[in-house]
Amino acid sequence: MFRPVAQLPLDYSVFKDKKSVFSWAPSGAVLFGNGASKRTGEELKKLGVKKATLVTDQGLVKFGIAERIIRSVEDAGIILDVYDECEPDSSVETVEKIAALARDSDVLIGLGGGSSMDPAKAAAILVTNGGSIRDYQGCDKFTKAPLPVAAIPTAAGTGSECTPFAVIADRQRAWKMPIGGTGIMPALAICDPELTWSLPAGITAATGMDALTHAIEAYTSRCTEPISDALAVQAIKLIAHAIRPAVYRGDIDHDARYDMMMGAMLAGYAFTSASLGISHCMAHPLGAQYQVPHGVANALCLPVVMEFNMGAWPERYAEIAGFFGEDIYGMSVREAAKAGVRCVYELLEDMPIRPLESFGVTEESLEGLADDAMLGGDRPNNARMTTKEDFIQLYRKVMALKK
Repeated sequence: MFRPVAQLPLDYSVFKDKKSVFSWAPSGAVLFGNGASKRTGEELKKLGVKKATLVTDQGLVKFGIAERIIRSVEDAGIILDVYDECEPDSSVETVEKIAALARDSDVLIGLGGGSSMDPAKAAAILVTNGGSIRDYQGCDKFTKAPLPVAAIPTAAGTGSECTPFAVIADRQRAWKMPIGGTGIMPALAICDPELTWSLPAGITAATGMDALTHAIEAYTSRCTEPISDALAVQAIKLIAHAIRPAVYRGDIDHDARYDMMMGAMLAGYAFTSASLGISHCMAHPLGAQYQVPHGVANALCLPVVMEFNMGAWPERYAEIAGFFGEDIYGMSVREAAKAGVRCVYELLEDMPIRPLESFGVTEESLEGLADDAMLGGDRPNNARMTTKEDFIQLYRKVMALKK
C-alpha cells in the first residue's frame, strides 16, 4: 500500500549560518491542479486502498463537494465510511468519534479546511496508538505509525494538507491543543483549486490571510533555512498578488484561485520546517476563548506583530515590501521595512474581516489572553522575544483595528 518514507523528529533549532545542519522531511505525494479531486478514487486504488473513511463537514455535504469525492472513491471499488459532522475548530470528542469509525480502514481522507483535515490527522494517531488524543499534545508523542491520511483542501488557508501538525480544540480547558509529528504528514495531498471557486469572500479572505501569516512568519522566524526561505518567498509573492482578486472576483478569476491554493500549500511546507511566530501564539487563545475563526485572528494580529518584530530583522521586512510589488529602490532598509508592514496593514483594510470587539473581546480579557499566548509553542522562534506585557499591548493594538 503506502510505501514508508523516512520520518525525522521535528527540529526547530535556530538556524545560525549556511554551514549549519538542518532537517527537511516532507513526505507523501502531491496531486495539484484544476479537476485533480476527480482522481481521488483512482489514486487511492493505485495505492492499494480497499476501505477508507472520509472526514468532512455538513457544509461540504450541502454544496455537493463531499458527494464528488464519495462518488470518485466508490466508483474505484473502495468501501467508504463517512463522518460528516466536523465543526469549526474540531474538538477532542470529534477526533474520538472519527477514530472509532476508522478502526478497520486503510486510509483516512480529510476533506475541507483545517477543521476536517486536522481531526483526520489526529484520529490517525488514535487508530494505531490508542488512548486519548490529549496524550499526544506536543511533538512526536506517538510511538506507532499513524494510519495514512489523504488530504483534500477546499480552501486556500491552513496548508494542513502538507504539514505534520493538527490543532484540536480541547473545550474542557478552553485550549487549542497542538499535535505534531512527521508521521501525520498526509501521505497524499490532492489540491484542486476548482473546489475553492464558490467560496464566499469572507472565508476566502480569512483563509488567505492565514496562509499569508504562515508564509511571513516562516520567512521571519529564528528557524529559517534555505529551503523554507525559497518556499516562503514564493508563497508571499503569490498570495500578495492573488488574494484581492480571489476575494472579490474569485468566481471568475480562476487564475487567482489557483495561485492562492499554490501559495497556501507552499506556505505550509515553509512553516513545517521554519516554524511560526507570535501571531499564532495570539490567534490560538482568541479561537479557544472567543471562537474567533483562526484566519480572522491571524489577519488581525499579523500586521501588528510585524510592526512589533520589524526592528529585530528589518532586512527581511524590507524584502517583503518588494515581494508585494513596492518600489523600494533608494529607500533605507528601515524605510523599506516600514513599507513592508504598511503593505499588510493596507491589505487588511481591503479585506472583509470583522473587528476583534465584535467577538466579545474586552479590555478586561487581555491579561488572560496574554497568559495563554505566553504558552504558545512558536514564541521561542519569533523574531523578537516577547513578554506578557508585550502581548497585552499587542492585543490592545489589535482591538483598535478596523473600527
